[in-house]
Amino acid sequence: MTKETIAMRSHTYTKRLKALKLAVDSLSNFGCGEAAEEMLTLDIIIAEYTERLNNLSVSKEYMISFEEGGWNTVYATNDEDALIAAKKEYDEEHTKVSSVYLASPAGIEAAMRSFY
Repeated sequence: MTKETIAMRSHTYTKRLKALKLAVDSLSNFGCGEAAEEMLTLDIIIAEYTERLNNLSVSKEYMISFEEGGWNTVYATNDEDALIAAKKEYDEEHTKVSSVYLASPAGIEAAMRSFY
């Protein structure tokens, strides 16, 4: 995910959380006892969006592909930083980074099969 995408999602999640919290506060202030189930659902949605917002800044594992073949991994919070970290750590005379992409368990497993 790019820095721009992360910023847009962060803004969107923050706006949604603000609206949801306002809705919960409004329902609570009006003493809507019959809306208890809906308030519980809103609390669950708030927790989900809070987790999504927090996950945007968590470091993730990225796989690196080299121009002459091979791979490795780096950790970063977004695509741009992953590419910068990969080039800083691995770009040398015989290893040139060609791309980075978010690692998945299946992708790492497939790459590891080349060692068997």
